[in-house]
Amino acid sequence: MGKSQSTESAMEHQTISRNELRARLRDRSLIILDVLPKEAYAEAHIPGALSLPVAEIETKARQVISNLTQEIAVYCGGPT
Repeated sequence: MGKSQSTESAMEHQTISRNELRARLRDRSLIILDVLPKEAYAEAHIPGALSLPVAEIETKARQVISNLTQEIAVYCGGPT
């Protein structure tokens, strides 16, 4: 059975540019989520970002993110 239409729209995502993210660092309506391992988060992370390693998303997202309907920017290691 396929996903419901409301589930699909809730899973819709967009890309945020580095400049837009920088401009919104103090925007309380945006949750910034670091999905790197905890060790990498401890070494360096975007100020105000929450740590939720990708391997823990399914089990701990509701503990880390208080409002799952809020806008969330997710970042990890990759091309810079």
